[in-house]
Amino acid sequence: MPVIDSDYRCGPFFRNGHIQTLYPPLVRKRPEIRPETITLNTPDGDQLELFLNSRHGARSLVIMTHGLESHGKEAGLLSFAQKLHARGYDTLTWSMRSCSKKVNRTPWFYIGCDYQDLKQVIDTQSRNYAEVILVGFSLGGTITANYLGREATRCNPKIKGCFLLSAPLELHSFHESMRSRLNHFLYQRQVVNSLLNKFIKKLEFVAFGNNVDPDRVKNARTVDEIEEFLFAPMHGYQSAAHYRDSASAVPYLSQIPVPLYILSAKDDPFIDQRSLPYDTAREHDHIYLEVARHGGHMGFIKKKRESHHWYERRFFWFANRIGGKKGVALKSVDFLDRDRAVALPNTETDPARSRDASVAKRGS
Repeated sequence: MPVIDSDYRCGPFFRNGHIQTLYPPLVRKRPEIRPETITLNTPDGDQLELFLNSRHGARSLVIMTHGLESHGKEAGLLSFAQKLHARGYDTLTWSMRSCSKKVNRTPWFYIGCDYQDLKQVIDTQSRNYAEVILVGFSLGGTITANYLGREATRCNPKIKGCFLLSAPLELHSFHESMRSRLNHFLYQRQVVNSLLNKFIKKLEFVAFGNNVDPDRVKNARTVDEIEEFLFAPMHGYQSAAHYRDSASAVPYLSQIPVPLYILSAKDDPFIDQRSLPYDTAREHDHIYLEVARHGGHMGFIKKKRESHHWYERRFFWFANRIGGKKGVALKSVDFLDRDRAVALPNTETDPARSRDASVAKRGS
């Protein structure tokens, strides 16, 4: 599928990747929904917290995986989940290891290519549904893509599609971005402090083994050092660079067996545009790649007159296509009357839309 020419537009103030990235967490409030909390025991004796928003008789479940140092009850995830629920979907968000309020029982944190927990969440929670759609935010998107690509012939057959938002599918560019003083000041310090606080709490009751030197970890000041001294030795990698090479999802994208939508922005502070899978998207009909001029990292801020964020609108368009509702999706987006003018991809760069429209015209 050729790369989609993005129609996302924002006001002048938001034409900056850092503002797009930092503004939403400051103003977005957690919606008034009360998902059911589910405790899932893992095979190695740990626990995961899941948050299910369900209704009787729903056929489809959307499973959403958060990003780096976020959690399953983050306001943006729950806001998106609420809008999905209003459209008839059940939704499930979850907190990866070390991301719940309670410190998890084992040494494990989470890394870009460790998808075993996600696999267990999907397999255990999809039993009562006819279909599942996966949504991955940031690093959660990397984990999701690795699961689908590396488990291509073994992934859960109920999965019908995957939507990735601001996913660093290749991790070296993320670490290169953190070398800038501005990114270190705005983002990296907070991430490192969060990870170190969790590590120090775990040290009180968890043994990390001889491969991890607690003093070196506690003195870490960058994400790269956290990976070098903690994540790499814990998971059997020779170095942080070796881990990042091994965790890249890019080589596996073409093997993903279901439709895939990747939404990113050229001004994302963490993702180098050269790392995005342009060639892979052009060569495979089931891969959609939309790269907006603006949007930052998981921003894509909506205008006041718009009822949904851009990534929410793109998701619904994508879900309509993979759900066989092409006539509805191409004619209009009925849940967004005010946003209709920019709700669909550009016809000139989306041959699937042009092809469907021409077929419908011949049939009328």
